[in-house]
Amino acid sequence: MTDADFIANAIAFMHPDDRGQLFVPSSTRESMPLVPNYSLNEDGVDSVKVLMATPHLIVFEAFRPKGAVDRTHMHVDHHSVAYQKMGRVRMMIDSETYIVETGDTYRHPMGVKHQHEALQDSIRIEFKSYPAGNAIESWNALVGGAHKAE
Repeated sequence: MTDADFIANAIAFMHPDDRGQLFVPSSTRESMPLVPNYSLNEDGVDSVKVLMATPHLIVFEAFRPKGAVDRTHMHVDHHSVAYQKMGRVRMMIDSETYIVETGDTYRHPMGVKHQHEALQDSIRIEFKSYPAGNAIESWNALVGGAHKAE
């Protein structure tokens, strides 16, 4: 499978017209509620839109309303780096807790426990790096591949 074929695969929370493109007009796309596989008993902690996907990288924007908390979890197949675009969150990474404010950046490496709690309505831009590849299949499995942007 070529990179172009791989990227053109269905990507959960990405508009079909944006799949495989070099430029994505994300400003015109809507977010959708997401319930990741580690939060199945929660009612959509984040609303997400995938901004870009490649075989090794998923970039998305996530809105989290004030008071929303995800479960403590970790990922065994990717690293994450996030930029806090708006709002404040309490971020637990490993055994440390941080107050993340607009303009701050944080990361949680592969295999490190973490948790987000929105202290205000917040938006983050998150980059997930999959060293072994298979980013799209891994992302779809993480977020429930049946929830695809149409």
